[in-house]
Amino acid sequence: MKKTISYLSLLTFATLLYGPMLLAQEVDQAEQRAAELAMAETFRAGFREIVDDLNSGSFERFTNAIDQPDMLQRIFGLRLIDQRIKKQFRENFEFAVEPMVKALLASGDDGVKATLLGFSSRGEFGRATVRYELPKFQYNYHEYDLRLNKHGGVIIVDWTDFLQGEKFSDGLGETLIMAAPSDSAVRKLLDFKNVTPRHVFQMAQLLKAARDNDVDRYFEILEGLDEKLQRQRITVVTTVHLTKQVRKRRKLRTALIAVAKYFPEEPLYSLMLLDYYFPSRRYEEALQALLRLEKRLGVEDGAMKARLSAAALVAGNVQDASTFAGQAISLEPGLELGWWSTLQASIVVSRFDIATEALAMLEKQFGVELDPEAFQKDRSFAGLVASPEYKAWLATRK
Repeated sequence: MKKTISYLSLLTFATLLYGPMLLAQEVDQAEQRAAELAMAETFRAGFREIVDDLNSGSFERFTNAIDQPDMLQRIFGLRLIDQRIKKQFRENFEFAVEPMVKALLASGDDGVKATLLGFSSRGEFGRATVRYELPKFQYNYHEYDLRLNKHGGVIIVDWTDFLQGEKFSDGLGETLIMAAPSDSAVRKLLDFKNVTPRHVFQMAQLLKAARDNDVDRYFEILEGLDEKLQRQRITVVTTVHLTKQVRKRRKLRTALIAVAKYFPEEPLYSLMLLDYYFPSRRYEEALQALLRLEKRLGVEDGAMKARLSAAALVAGNVQDASTFAGQAISLEPGLELGWWSTLQASIVVSRFDIATEALAMLEKQFGVELDPEAFQKDRSFAGLVASPEYKAWLATRK
């Protein structure tokens, strides 16, 4: 008579057979997760040291983190750069890196003021978002592509500069082409079909004028270009960079109008467009540009919320302005711009209790002198000055 193996017996047998194997797998997975977390923390800590070094006034860690041979390959890429210029640049790159980094990161005599806003990694690759403080409550953002070397050190692969509207390697590569723009190199820069010899000639002349900082010649050529050439990314971005460098405000405005015309929704150009939108009182467009940039960066940033508050306020979105201001000081209580935004937004919505709190913070934490005389010439403060909350606050200062 055949024996019948019960379901319970099979289950018991399977448990005895596979139980240890499953347990071993779980242990392996737990160890793997722990190793990944440890690597991620090492990665984050290594990059934070680089940012801290910048804030201390040193560029050593930053420049040492750049893999120079790899960066040179990125700069040269498939670009058709004059061989003589290529050779000269390669030979001098080691000594030119630090001055270039200083020029891009330092904010006048105050040095670098950098804040690490976001960091993510997967294995040996990572990405970080850093905010750089500029004069007059302005800010720039960099997005860094990173990797770990075999010794666990952080390597800066490349970075996107949102004020420049380009990657570091792309900017240098195109600058090298401008130094001696051959027909083949220029043709490769253009992204439309049926490029004619005339197109190539005109673009080469335009790039040479940019190389020589000859802004009058540049605009003479620019105005005679076909729209196909005028709307090229290389044309639009080069025009902005040139006019900024030579400090021609009217020409810069013309350059930014072209950015707004051809790339109105590109978050890479949002920061540069603010220099057109705000002076032109195109406040809603400024607000939308900042929102696109915030989405692109994918980080919570007090300075961004404060600027969104200011843009929303002048655009007439009072409640949004108040909300953004509250988010700014919640995210970064130590950020002066957040308290200025809170002061202005709370006055408009008649929250004078919050406004006086902002006044107290601005005086106590940031050393701002806000005597009644400071508000007399600005009618927007009239409601605040007449409020019981302000008078009570004023009495505490005496």
